[in-house]
Amino acid sequence: MSSSFKSPHVDDRRDFGRLIRRVGEVMAKHLTERPDMPVDSSLPPMELRRELASIPLAKNGMTADDILSLLEDKVMPWSMPPNHPRSYAWVNTSPAPISILSDALATTLNNGLADYDHSGTYLMYSLGRWLMELSGFVDATGTPNGMAILLGGGSAANLNGLTVARYWAAKRDGWGIRVEGLQNNRPALIYYASAEAHSSVQKCVEQLGIGTANLRSIEMDAAFRMRPEALREAIEKDLAAGLSPACVVAAVGSTNVAAIDPLDDIADICEEYNLWLHVDGAYGGIVGLDPAYTEMTRAMSRVNSLTLDPHKWLQVPLDCGALLVRDRQLNHENYALIPDYLRPAGTDEGSVPWPSEYMFELTFGDRALKTWAAIARLGRDGVRDMIVNCNNLARILGEVIGESDDLELLSPVSVSTVNFRHVPVGPSLSESELNILNQNISDAIVDSGEAHIPTTKVRGAVSLRACFLHYENCEEDVHHLVSLVRRFAD
Repeated sequence: MSSSFKSPHVDDRRDFGRLIRRVGEVMAKHLTERPDMPVDSSLPPMELRRELASIPLAKNGMTADDILSLLEDKVMPWSMPPNHPRSYAWVNTSPAPISILSDALATTLNNGLADYDHSGTYLMYSLGRWLMELSGFVDATGTPNGMAILLGGGSAANLNGLTVARYWAAKRDGWGIRVEGLQNNRPALIYYASAEAHSSVQKCVEQLGIGTANLRSIEMDAAFRMRPEALREAIEKDLAAGLSPACVVAAVGSTNVAAIDPLDDIADICEEYNLWLHVDGAYGGIVGLDPAYTEMTRAMSRVNSLTLDPHKWLQVPLDCGALLVRDRQLNHENYALIPDYLRPAGTDEGSVPWPSEYMFELTFGDRALKTWAAIARLGRDGVRDMIVNCNNLARILGEVIGESDDLELLSPVSVSTVNFRHVPVGPSLSESELNILNQNISDAIVDSGEAHIPTTKVRGAVSLRACFLHYENCEEDVHHLVSLVRRFAD
């Protein structure tokens, strides 16, 4: 019996030119008008929230035009703050227009990036080399040396890197994690990280079966950097207890205060004790392009794995987290499992390794096109100039705060992040009163729609945290932000 089914997608494909023109107009309208909208436009009215949360599934499908109308009228007007240049809150920012367009092309191709010798797989290897060059993930001769893997974000990249560190440590100790697991009676593997480490590091350790009891939080110096002497003491203590130190996680641009751990000293310790060195540079992994930070990040050439988020400073649309690995063979040993229905990579002349053999995921989207396009649009010098601009804005804000009687730095200015608070001139306020005041200032600024600067805490004090990452940020933004703080403090 013949089927009478005809998919509506057939008509949409034939009408795709008109539909894409309509979508393009909506996208262009959003990008053009977004700077003039309230910075935090994310929360729809209560009635609309209820409507969107309870849309019934129609017996017969909606037309393409009806779907686009609903999205245009009831979804597109409500935008998260990072799409606005005066959102200083999070380490995410508005995507580069060329990257948005390239992402649409990647979605149209629907090739994925797991395997197969298609164009995106090869482009991925150029992109990997670019990421290594930008971050300084090179060998002793300055040559990019390693492999890049694209995942959903920094947490996924950290999990991949720390998983391979676990495999490597077990292999170092003479046993196989893939076969034996963690259920035999062996000395516990110990991981080390700064007290400023991103929360994903703890989550990774939990997911890996290492357990938080075996994650050492290493104390920091006055600039919130891991203290190498404290790391050494912790390692020696664990060795004396018969445990197995395995991995150190250092930060380059910690999320809260943008601290950069002393990489050279930490790398020396890792070499001395034969430990894996993973760097969480999701935010600051490319900051070494700024001459002010080149020396502080020179030891990137000595790390085993590096997390770097293109959807942060490189302004790639969500989502994209990169993991750079020095020895891709270790990733292959840890992850490769090739059944008969998956042809191994590298069987054809000129082919390149397939990412799925070096990571847990098998099927995932092509994150390479949009990332490649964002970097290609700027070039190396353009990426450098953007980073220098953002860092300079943070320095300018730090200088304004340092010259003010009513503003106080709560951590050293680092990378493009400034933690500060308003302290009224006159009768002194208690710490509790200062916390309430600065939280109220933050809330008032957000409610005004003129900027977005939620709070964090620095050594227990409520902090206004300004992070400059947007491609339109300029010095006017610095002075505008200071004026807002003072206006709402009054």
